[in-house]
Amino acid sequence: MQRKLAPNHYILFTAYCLLLTALTACGLANPPRLATATAQAAFTPTPSPEPLILPVATPTAVPGSNPEAESIQADPNPSITVWVNETSDAHEAMLDDMAADFSAEYSVDVEMVLVSPQILPDLVITAVLSDTLPDIILHPLEYSVGWAEQGVFDVAANAEALTALDPATFNPDALALVQTSLGQPAALPSSGYHQLIIYRTDWFAQRNLAVPNSFATLSAAAEATTDRDNLIAGFVVPTEANLVTTQQIFEHMALANGCQLVDEAGELRLLEPSCAEALNFYYTIINQNSPIGVQTDTSTRNAYLAGRTGLIMGPPSLLPQIAGLDPAAPPRCLECTATPDFLAQNSGFVTALDGAEFGNINLLGITSAADRETAVLFATYWFNEGYSQWLSVASERKVPMRLGTQSEPRHFIDSWGSQPLMESSQTLVSLYGEEVVAILRDGIATTGRWGLPQGQGELITTLYEELTLSIVLQEMLSGYFSTDTSIIEAYNRIIELIPNYAFPNLTEE
Repeated sequence: MQRKLAPNHYILFTAYCLLLTALTACGLANPPRLATATAQAAFTPTPSPEPLILPVATPTAVPGSNPEAESIQADPNPSITVWVNETSDAHEAMLDDMAADFSAEYSVDVEMVLVSPQILPDLVITAVLSDTLPDIILHPLEYSVGWAEQGVFDVAANAEALTALDPATFNPDALALVQTSLGQPAALPSSGYHQLIIYRTDWFAQRNLAVPNSFATLSAAAEATTDRDNLIAGFVVPTEANLVTTQQIFEHMALANGCQLVDEAGELRLLEPSCAEALNFYYTIINQNSPIGVQTDTSTRNAYLAGRTGLIMGPPSLLPQIAGLDPAAPPRCLECTATPDFLAQNSGFVTALDGAEFGNINLLGITSAADRETAVLFATYWFNEGYSQWLSVASERKVPMRLGTQSEPRHFIDSWGSQPLMESSQTLVSLYGEEVVAILRDGIATTGRWGLPQGQGELITTLYEELTLSIVLQEMLSGYFSTDTSIIEAYNRIIELIPNYAFPNLTEE
């Protein structure tokens, strides 16, 4: 017997699809700018292999029971619904196993719902309005504090689960990032990864280029490796308006130049010189050294795998692909035919840009709609019996935020990097060495993120839900705005997201 996706989720998803279809037909799903639309129309959209939302089949029968002996009037098992922002087949199989294990051990039925990260924010907003929130949501850092402040998460339940697990077993910096104004955790940090600068070490050696860990060295390397006559771009990053990564790339550069979005009082600092300088650098390096047109996560990856660029920024999920372990995305550079792992042998990795790093963290949040006892039970299972299973799939981007257990304080973190990748015998250690693994593993939660250290998590959540900066950045790159106008445009659009903003609202004169 398998548990089906609940009817209310079918209704919710159907409504979302109809809304999305209508918006697309009306031209409202893209930024409402002619220049942006023109730029997008010139390029074939990159298809996404990910389904939007998938139920994971999970057994509901209690092992060891005799169906013939069961009373038809027996009380049903309690149930729990978990939304997970992953959609791969490997995650589906692993989560199916986790749900079955939990159900067998605790007699609680589990409905795992796999949600594409791109629609997760809209789905949560719709679930709040329709009173159909799940019990638990696995989600990125940028939404945690905002959703807690808005009442999506039950901070008391998350605090109870953290106490049961022992806060000392978690990365303390990760816990500090998601502390609410009440001093409780918005959610429980599960795993994370660094945003990387990935570069061709052989090209750098040939041109005597320095490691691209600053604005100056990054710019010099991008210029030196650009060869438009031979279709080689010196620097490629996602720039599409509907991508979170577009916004994250700029945030990383802004932090590297000392640009903070907002201060503790809630005043936007985006018009300060450090932010304008960062935006000018972002525009210049992309405008002069990137391929013409809008770029996506997929086109960025493909450019590097094809040997068409010497520099990209992206997640560690690229590492198995660079090593030739993913049949769906093999390296296609000229040297890769004879040596499939050529790119792995000739790639370098940087996490800090002018000393600033950018960490992405996924967290497990118990919602205000959950039965607290059952949800806390599942959360403690997730971080105990189920944690190694979770970390084993796509481990290259799942540095554990629970470092270990009370009896083995570094059990999880010390074993990271030695898990097999993509059903192969290779690991990050065997492919790239202990030094690279240490770079990828350490300091993820100590990286700066806009707004969170200043206690402005709710603004950051809104900013990422709306993708405000992603839209402005693409409009600027499409030629609709100059950099001077773009910074003011971004400033005023963000102010519109802040109720009763108490500081000056500047407009271009």
